[in-house]
Amino acid sequence: MSKYFKFGILILFVSSFLSFGFSEGATVDELKKTISDREKQIAQIEAEIAEFQKQIEAKASEASTLKNQIAKLEAIVKQLNAEIRLTQSKINAAELNLQKIGVEINDKNEEIEERKASLAEIIRAVYQSDNESLMEVLINYDEISEFFVDARDIQDLEKAIGDDLGMLKNLKHDLEGREVEEASVKKQLQNLASELSDRRSIEEQSKKTRSQLLTETKNKEAEYQKLVREREKQRGQILDDIRKIEDELRLLIDASSLPSARPGVLGWPVLNPKITQNFGRTEFAANTDVYGGKGHNGVDLRAAVGTPILSAENGIVKGTGNSDIQCPGGSYGKWVLVEHPNKLSTLYAHLSFIKVSTGQEVKRGEVVGYSGDTGYTTGPHLHFTVYDARTVQIKPSRVCGLLPYGGYLDPIVYL
Repeated sequence: MSKYFKFGILILFVSSFLSFGFSEGATVDELKKTISDREKQIAQIEAEIAEFQKQIEAKASEASTLKNQIAKLEAIVKQLNAEIRLTQSKINAAELNLQKIGVEINDKNEEIEERKASLAEIIRAVYQSDNESLMEVLINYDEISEFFVDARDIQDLEKAIGDDLGMLKNLKHDLEGREVEEASVKKQLQNLASELSDRRSIEEQSKKTRSQLLTETKNKEAEYQKLVREREKQRGQILDDIRKIEDELRLLIDASSLPSARPGVLGWPVLNPKITQNFGRTEFAANTDVYGGKGHNGVDLRAAVGTPILSAENGIVKGTGNSDIQCPGGSYGKWVLVEHPNKLSTLYAHLSFIKVSTGQEVKRGEVVGYSGDTGYTTGPHLHFTVYDARTVQIKPSRVCGLLPYGGYLDPIVYL
């Protein structure tokens, strides 16, 4: 057997061996199983949260009594605690996923280096053999037919080398994909860590709200009803202020220079939006005196306490506030106002936690706060108003501190 034939067989063997690649170690399989277990745990907690939400909605629809109000607040605290556990479970799952990706990246790097080294040896050996003259090559064969057999073997070798080069390119492409995935998971972990801190603050504030209500009412129904009547009277004064100011500001709206009404001009401020009260003369507005005979100046969206609230468009935070400091349960509660480059401004009200500060730039879809039950509400939700930005004012009300006012528009035409 000629030296070239032996060499060809050896190289084909090495090349074929490399084509099988490396199997992922047991560590990756173990991590995948643990991640799957975490995902099941997350699904269980999500079902628990949904059950708490049903309890909250049921209590919100019942008669306003101290007992029901306390029961609602207790359900909110339990739901928030479950949300904290959910966020922590998501962090654990993301950390495991990051660990798995790290192992996969290491495996890919090792496989790439092995292939590169083997291909380098093959190419070096082929180069050395090519330095012999054709006459020297032919002298080593007893029969000329053996030369042509080996020539076909060399062609097969060249094809195998080409296949290995293609595999090497695929490995590098897979590695780049894993690295992009790793960066994404690291960003997810950063966001979840921030969210966990925010949720703990929201839970603590909800506990304080419950304790404060018990203190103010001395845990007596009569005291609670007295408190409700006082807040209703105060709320009427606040709404009267808002209505008079915004009636004047609406006259300043320049519709001709505003964005054309079409879906997508603004993004929805919550994921999976569900409208609970529309804009304008709604059934609720017509059958109650909540808006002083006027229509609703925004839309209400279902949002459990702690739901992330997203900026509807790029913009700058023009103001934030908490009307509950001076008039608990009387107005917008915790609110954020964002001005956008397209001459629109958006208001996010009844928040449980404010994530941004005045003057801060925000991007479309960025979290500006978390939904809540602050201000005047009949249950947790987000109140979302759209203004002509040129008409917006932030100024003190008679009884409720700084509040935002403006020429309001129908949000639905832009969402």
